[in-house]
Amino acid sequence: MPTGTYRHTLLERVVHGQPFEKAVADEVLATGAKRVLVIASPRAHGSDALARLRVALGDHFSGEFCQVLPHVPVECVRDAAVWATQLNADHLVALGGGSVIDAAKAISLLVWSGMPLQVAQLLDQQDLRLVDPSQRSRDDEKRLRITAVPQTLSGAEFTWFAGVTDPSRKVKNIVAHATMAPRCVILDPSLTLEIPVPIFLASGVKAIDHAVERLVSLHSHPMSDALSIHALRMLSQALPAVHSNPGDLMARQQCQLASWLSIAGGAAGVKTGASHALGHILGAHSGVAHGLTSCALLSPVLRWNKGHNGSQQCRVMSALGVSNTDLGSWVERLVSSLGLPTRLRELNVDKRDLPDIAQKSLHDPGMHHNPRPIRSATDALEILEHAW
Repeated sequence: MPTGTYRHTLLERVVHGQPFEKAVADEVLATGAKRVLVIASPRAHGSDALARLRVALGDHFSGEFCQVLPHVPVECVRDAAVWATQLNADHLVALGGGSVIDAAKAISLLVWSGMPLQVAQLLDQQDLRLVDPSQRSRDDEKRLRITAVPQTLSGAEFTWFAGVTDPSRKVKNIVAHATMAPRCVILDPSLTLEIPVPIFLASGVKAIDHAVERLVSLHSHPMSDALSIHALRMLSQALPAVHSNPGDLMARQQCQLASWLSIAGGAAGVKTGASHALGHILGAHSGVAHGLTSCALLSPVLRWNKGHNGSQQCRVMSALGVSNTDLGSWVERLVSSLGLPTRLRELNVDKRDLPDIAQKSLHDPGMHHNPRPIRSATDALEILEHAW
């Protein structure tokens, strides 16, 4: 008899359908926060979104840290944690994409730990992971609450873990703790208009990756399957709609809601596989955005796995009502129709780097959950060469 556990995170609210600045101000007032620090990327400097947020927060606005870079270099986390400590911040608002939200989660952890200057050592401690994301302790309320205001479809706002990169080694560490999960997520599709359309669409392919890798897992779960297949249906319709009409806010909101569904299956314990694992390494090693890594990796991974999870892949196609093609080809055609790259060489990944990327990938947790066992760097390299 199958066993499993579905774990709720500490997320309290997902707000959509109202202006983001009002929703943020309401959240801050409801929680009694006095000193709010806004975390963002350099893109936020001079943006309309940041200006509106400052006005809405009023006297509760304590400062901003607009220096989060892609893939969350460890120095960004350290500097922001020091700044948050100096400000005595009691609430973080993460405004941006997945890297910004991951950074906020790591900052919250470091500020609570009281050792922001030793961030590199702290982030190297893999035993920080807690198996149960719903676990609470008496110290929870002392931690920095996070309100996440996503501008892409990465789904980072719905998780209790974060990827932080050590640029000197070109390696990304996964750090996790139950209280790193944002307590409130605010979805406002108008905010996504500030993001270039290709970046927004590529982040949607990342959401497709979340859904597909869980749907074809050998250890599925009914809750995960239900959420993931609906997410896939929504994304397959809404992403092309945004591509055709970038100003379609209804389609953008559908993408946001589908992104939420796509990652929710992780709470049922269903793991992602090689596409995510190799994407993590490509991001740290070659600086490729995670959405773009999924554009190039998901189809080759599906084809490489097909001999081990072919029935699961066929079941997905049947649920989508698609015949006369395989799942890998369906994904590739969808990505191509969005005007996005489908090969690593189109992302300027040097073929000479593939063996090193393959070797590094063996340490990523996703490689241990791939449907077809990856027993060596040679197996990983085979996938990368197909993707290149």
